[in-house]
Amino acid sequence: MARKKSKAKSALGSLDVPGIVLSNDPQVYLVAIRGRWLLDHSTPSWRARDTKRGFQRIVKEHRAREIARTVLDTERTFPNAIILATKVNEFKATGCSLRLPKKTKFLVVDGQHRLWAQKYSTVEGLYPCIIHMGRTEQEMAELFLEINDNQKRVPSSLRWDLVRLVRSDDQATAMTVDIVYALSRRNESPFYEVGIDLTGENKELTIKQGSLAPEIRALLARTLKKKGTDAGFEDYLDLFIRFFVAIRALDPDGWGTPGSTYYKARVLRALIRVLSDMIATTGIDKLTAEKIYKMLKRIKGSTLSDEAVRRAQGSAGVQDLYLQMKAQVLK
Repeated sequence: MARKKSKAKSALGSLDVPGIVLSNDPQVYLVAIRGRWLLDHSTPSWRARDTKRGFQRIVKEHRAREIARTVLDTERTFPNAIILATKVNEFKATGCSLRLPKKTKFLVVDGQHRLWAQKYSTVEGLYPCIIHMGRTEQEMAELFLEINDNQKRVPSSLRWDLVRLVRSDDQATAMTVDIVYALSRRNESPFYEVGIDLTGENKELTIKQGSLAPEIRALLARTLKKKGTDAGFEDYLDLFIRFFVAIRALDPDGWGTPGSTYYKARVLRALIRVLSDMIATTGIDKLTAEKIYKMLKRIKGSTLSDEAVRRAQGSAGVQDLYLQMKAQVLK
C-alpha cells in the first residue's frame, strides 16, 4: 500500500517493520518495508559495485516508470511480494514486529522493476516482501535462477555467472563457466588485464561472458563426447589461453580496444568455432600458440574489415564469418 507523498530522505538507521515467520527451517519472513529504505539496502546482484547502475542495467526504465505512475502515484497496493535474500541468519523479533539493522543488505531475487519504480515516484510505497534468511551466495544464485532463468530481463552474462556458483551437472556447462572465470583471473591469460564482464553489468568492458560462454560450451560439448578423449579442465583452459594469446599476437597493439580487428565479440565467437574445427584435425596438445597463430594468419584482411564485421549481425552473421575464416584457416 502506498503512503502519502513525501520528499524526505530514506532512514539510514535500523527499521522496525510488521512481519511474521513463514518458516523456521530455513528461516523465511513475510514483512512490509517502506520503499526508500528498502531501495537503500538492496542490490540487484551481489557483485554489483554500484547498486544504482546495477539496477539500471537489469531493469527497463519505461517499465519501472509505468509501475510508478500506475501503482505508486495512485497509492495502490502491490498484488504480490518482492522476493529477497540475505546472508543474515535472523532478525530480532518482538511480537509481530521485526527489527532490520541499518547494515542489512538484501539481494532482490524477484521484483526489481517494482522496487526500482520507487525512484520515479514521490509517493513512498509499502512493499510486501518475502525474505529468505541465512542464504549463502550459492543458495542465492540457485533461488535467483529458479525464479528468473527463463525471463529475458536477466542478462545472459549474469545467468552464466550464477551457473558457476550453482554448479551444473552438465560437464560441458560446468567446465565452461570455470574456464571463462579463469580466463579473467589467470595472469597468463590475455584477458587478465583487459577483463571479461562476468555479469553483464560493466559497460566499460567490451567482451561479455554471455558472448564467449555459449561458443566455448558448444566446443566442449562437441569434443568431450568423443571416444578416447581424456583431456580435462586444465588441458582445455591451457588450450584457450594459448588460443587467445595467438589472437592477441595478430594485433598486439589493438588488443583490449574496441577498434581492434580481432577484439570484437562476434569475431571471437566465430574464431572459437574455427578452433573447434582445428581440434578435430589436430590434437589439443599439438595446438601450440605458435601453430594456432600461423593458422590464423591465413585469414584475409577483407574478411574482417569494419564493413564486413558490421554486417555480421546476429547468429547468421557470426556463422557467415565462421565459414569464411574456416575456409581460409583450414585450407
